[in-house]
Amino acid sequence: MGQSSSHRTEEWGMTTESELREQLVRFARQMITTGLVRGTSGNISTREPAAAEALVTPSGVDYDTMTPDAVVLVDLAGRPVHAGFKPSVDTPIHVAIYRARPDVGAVIHTHSPYAAAFSTLGREIPPLITESAGYLGGAVRVMHYVPPARTDTGQDVAQGLAGDRAILLPNHGVVAVGENLKKAFGAAMAVEESAHVAYVALQLGEPRLVPDAEVVRMNDFIHHKYGQR
Repeated sequence: MGQSSSHRTEEWGMTTESELREQLVRFARQMITTGLVRGTSGNISTREPAAAEALVTPSGVDYDTMTPDAVVLVDLAGRPVHAGFKPSVDTPIHVAIYRARPDVGAVIHTHSPYAAAFSTLGREIPPLITESAGYLGGAVRVMHYVPPARTDTGQDVAQGLAGDRAILLPNHGVVAVGENLKKAFGAAMAVEESAHVAYVALQLGEPRLVPDAEVVRMNDFIHHKYGQR
């Protein structure tokens, strides 16, 4: 991507790197305001689909004070392209997913409470609401336990995620992906909404699942027909 600094305005497809940095900071702050994370927990990254570099939140920096210049540009081995801030400790997860999924343009890792509660039970989040189930494509599975903040964790998470939009990390939280930041954030929100509804419904009785055929229909509608196209 050239030799210029983090202030460069080189285009990544239809979006400049500067614009992506600003978008990433905005969505990082929305993780706080929507309750998906607290403090400096969680992390978020973005790239142009299939690009060989990605932008990721820095390690241990408050989202409220984080600036676009603090966002770290890394290659797909997780190495910073320029000197400066250290990238998130979970960068290996982000870059492993990008290596495995050319379609993914953003990765979000959250500790949202209801989804995290399901992760402690080793229990998938069932598809109970048509919109969320359609957005995610069905139940949110739980992968096997992986130690956090280790360099070898990324490949395990990428394999666990496979072709899905989200996966639960046992006793930890959520990893959600999308074609861009808006889609990945939507997936993370859909996971938490699904977990919250499931938690309440299970207190009341035995909830009915959204039928498989309806999940498929809503998935196609939400991702290919809904909105202005």
